[in-house]
Amino acid sequence: MDSIKKAIQTALPQLDEVKLETLVNELVTKVGVEVPDDLQFIQEDDMKHLLTPIQCRKILHSLKGPADPQLSPSSPEPRPVGSSSTCPISPTSPISAWVDSFEVPWNKVRPTLRRAVDAGERPAVEDRRHLIRVTVDAMREHSLNPTRRECVVVAKAITQKYPNSFLDKNEEGELIGCGYFSVLNQLKTRVEYLNRGNTLSRLRKTKRTQRDDKDGDDDQPTVATCLRVDSYGCVRWQPENYPDGETSASLEEKKLEMLDIFSQEGLKGSERGRVEDLMAITYAKQRECINANPPPNILNVGKEWPFLFSHKFLLSHFTTLTNVDIYTRLNEDLEKKGKRLLDFFRSQITRWGKEVRAVLKEARKEDQEGTDGLSAMLVMLAHFKEQEDSLFLLADVTTTPADAEAQLSLPITPRIIMLGETILTAKKWMLSIEGRVIIPPAAHLADFTTALATLFACYYVFNLEYQVEACTTLEFIQRFLVRINPDSTKCSAKEQMSRKTGRVVKRKTSYMNPHVISFIRGFMEFNWLTD
Repeated sequence: MDSIKKAIQTALPQLDEVKLETLVNELVTKVGVEVPDDLQFIQEDDMKHLLTPIQCRKILHSLKGPADPQLSPSSPEPRPVGSSSTCPISPTSPISAWVDSFEVPWNKVRPTLRRAVDAGERPAVEDRRHLIRVTVDAMREHSLNPTRRECVVVAKAITQKYPNSFLDKNEEGELIGCGYFSVLNQLKTRVEYLNRGNTLSRLRKTKRTQRDDKDGDDDQPTVATCLRVDSYGCVRWQPENYPDGETSASLEEKKLEMLDIFSQEGLKGSERGRVEDLMAITYAKQRECINANPPPNILNVGKEWPFLFSHKFLLSHFTTLTNVDIYTRLNEDLEKKGKRLLDFFRSQITRWGKEVRAVLKEARKEDQEGTDGLSAMLVMLAHFKEQEDSLFLLADVTTTPADAEAQLSLPITPRIIMLGETILTAKKWMLSIEGRVIIPPAAHLADFTTALATLFACYYVFNLEYQVEACTTLEFIQRFLVRINPDSTKCSAKEQMSRKTGRVVKRKTSYMNPHVISFIRGFMEFNWLTD
């Protein structure tokens, strides 16, 4: 509701606070506004009993004008974890008038779907697909190739009418991204399928010539891009103010005090209460260092803030950044959800490829208490056709950090180095980034929950994008286990290595990973059917 209030305040900055609260509550509870993007559909009749005619017209005029950059999905401002803002769409994509009056053909759907939605239940997969087919057929009566923006309007209409049946939610009832991404994705996929090979219905842009590009370059200055900077799912991306009574100079003194402690005691100094207080109070300074443009080398960050390379303060920083206690969340859910994931795959063993079946067989052979979470992660890697070494590297149990750096080909992106005969039987681990071991093995770091929490925290704390080789599994961990659900993806790579040819090919990008959303939906539907 805060984002809706902010949008209205932009149009009517002088509006009384009490009247503003009343208006927002009215629009949310009676009109059905859920996110700022919904405000474009409100009418004067919805507000005239609360506002003057001029005030109503100001709001409507503001909503039809240029979008407030602070409310844009691409804004760098932080937003709450699990925010329900709209899925990003192209601001230049056309939208036709027919969409405003379009009605989903509910009278043409199967009786079984009608019974399911009326009861607030999730429809069967076949019924859901039938709804998508009849809806797209009805849309194509107005336009042979509806744009993504038009599909967004229809997807929102479906999910708003029957939210319990169609909204993307996790098991805890929290929205995944915008909530309607999977319906939107199915609509657009169906449109593209029906238009395959039909060149007459394609929406083409005017072809640009080399001369056009050259002329455009003169008018558009080169913009420096910051590859590792985003506020994806963060709530304290960069605090604007220092703690009370602190200045930049006083925080620098505290930073130097920690460097002095580290030079004398090393990472053992992280156990001192004084260091814990200093790390908490210098959080804003740490973010300034990490968020600098151009982005710093991670190892250089470690030289300025060495205690950030201890798992204790790495996880603490993540909690402050995202408002999620990742270790507690994973400790509560990893084994429980891991066991259910394994049961899901084992109950439908004939559906899966040989890679998944091989991991399931190995997991059953090494079945030990406390290994379900790790086994589930290996199964998910196999299911998404991602290699184990995209997240986990195996090394002998006697391997030291120096040995790992000398003998293993440590990649730039984060990896957990599992120490043991197999990944499943490993009892110790290390963490590497940029070809260096930054967290060595220790007796109190033996459990896999700490390893996974520390690995995942690195992507947020150090502003790293997910590596292409493991981006689907990492987004699955993010949305299913950690439950951070912004409406965008943390992997924007344009190229990847082809699994078939071994060559670099163009990568199809999406605002959210459709494989992750589809799997979570299928997994939850399976649980509902088997409970």
